[in-house]
Amino acid sequence: MPLSFFCIFDFIAYSLKKHTGMIKNLISLLLILNVISVNAQTFTDIKAGLTGVSESASNWIDYDEDGDLDILVTGEFFNPSHGIKTKLYRNIRNDKFREVFTPIANVYRGNFDWADYNLDGIEDLFIIGETANGKSIAYLYKGNRTTNFVRVSVNIPGVKDGSVDWGDFDGDGDQDLLITGQENGNSVSKIYRNDRNNRFTELKAGLPGVAYGVGKWVDFDIDGDLDVIVSGTQTSGLVVTELFRNDDNRFVSMHLGFSDLRLSDIDWGDYDNDGDLDFAINGENQNGRFETRLYANNLNISFSPVFSDFVDVRSGSVDWGDMDHDGDLDLLLTGEYFNGAISKVYRNERNNEFKDIHAQLIGLYMSDGHWGDYDNDGDLDIVISGMSNDYKFISRVYRNDPIRTDTIKKKGNDIWNNTVVVPERPKPIYYYVYASCYCDLDKDGIKEYNAFISVIKRPKAQYEMERIFNSIIHRDYPNWEEFDQANIIQTGFSTYQKAVNSRFIAIDEYKSKDFIVHDVKW
Repeated sequence: MPLSFFCIFDFIAYSLKKHTGMIKNLISLLLILNVISVNAQTFTDIKAGLTGVSESASNWIDYDEDGDLDILVTGEFFNPSHGIKTKLYRNIRNDKFREVFTPIANVYRGNFDWADYNLDGIEDLFIIGETANGKSIAYLYKGNRTTNFVRVSVNIPGVKDGSVDWGDFDGDGDQDLLITGQENGNSVSKIYRNDRNNRFTELKAGLPGVAYGVGKWVDFDIDGDLDVIVSGTQTSGLVVTELFRNDDNRFVSMHLGFSDLRLSDIDWGDYDNDGDLDFAINGENQNGRFETRLYANNLNISFSPVFSDFVDVRSGSVDWGDMDHDGDLDLLLTGEYFNGAISKVYRNERNNEFKDIHAQLIGLYMSDGHWGDYDNDGDLDIVISGMSNDYKFISRVYRNDPIRTDTIKKKGNDIWNNTVVVPERPKPIYYYVYASCYCDLDKDGIKEYNAFISVIKRPKAQYEMERIFNSIIHRDYPNWEEFDQANIIQTGFSTYQKAVNSRFIAIDEYKSKDFIVHDVKW
């Protein structure tokens, strides 16, 4: 999902939570009925059998578009022998993953990202890193819904110890590349514009080159175009974290005074539900001190540090996700702290407070961790990889098993005679699709903000709705290439009415930001 849409759906979550009076009445009623509700969150290692790796990158991808999430893992491993591997695991359901052949280059000290760069409706892969013979690579692989990814020749130099991120910075409808890392011994931060037909052109963006860190796209000022943040070590050895505003495809430093970190990771999300994107960052500063920081976006003009109780780590990862369905973003954190490796889940308690839920994840550093719903049960699971405290290389999948136990007093003489009911979670079956553009749809020479929202459907597979949506846009709007491809509402809804309510809120939020809203029907 393009980053610019996190704010819209965080607004939705916020709006759905506004009816506090109803919630208070419900709580009062439960107390009268002597009903006690206990909510907990547990994460279960499903013993997925993934190859353990360090100096790793791991993440979810539905490469075969069968409606469930598969896993790609890269890194260095020692079991049963030493090697460097990139491995693809197909989700065969029922908590099982099977390794499948892939021609993707074996790398470590790398990173990868997925996007439909050629607008054929299929996710493609860009990967960086170092091979076993010491060669740095930057390879593009075209997806085809099979394991046989086809490498596409592009004139992009190899990079290691960095990051890759797809995003449409120039608003022309296709995905461009932001790459950071070490290139021929120098730290680089480069933007490559997608000129289509497998051609990419380096933009002279003037970003500080960084390695051992990260670069991310983000629309922090909600003006409809993607800005850039970079963090890491420059060629000179100085450490930097800097945000750059996109002004008509020129990138202007904001000089906001963030903690300068290396061995760092960044993730953006609207944790406080105020409609703009905040970010979490971890890493090591110039003096070797480990840090994990949260910065709150103040109406898109400044950022304030939030004094949370996150463990300070380096050489790890941060990832936002609403793991407990309460409408706000929680944080998955991995990395190295002063006493070893950690992997923690922090539940968002609101009012800038986060609580370590003691999720019992294995501690990892030189690590990567991400949320994703691999079992399609409507809640977020975890994939993590890295090195443990006892120097074992690990890759694991943890299933999110939320527990809701309702203890209801039975009728009878014994007031302590209670029954426990654990209801089955309803599965999401209703979805809608949305997209937007800042474009001249009617060819009158004036660009406007336009939003497109589909009808609600019960698709057999989520990508089915996105394909139909895109085909209608292509047919009805000549300027279709100027806006992002369709995005399905990720969590779905268990009832039609819940989906209707969410869609109405989305429309209202778009209209409140002066978007022209178009219904897409079929």
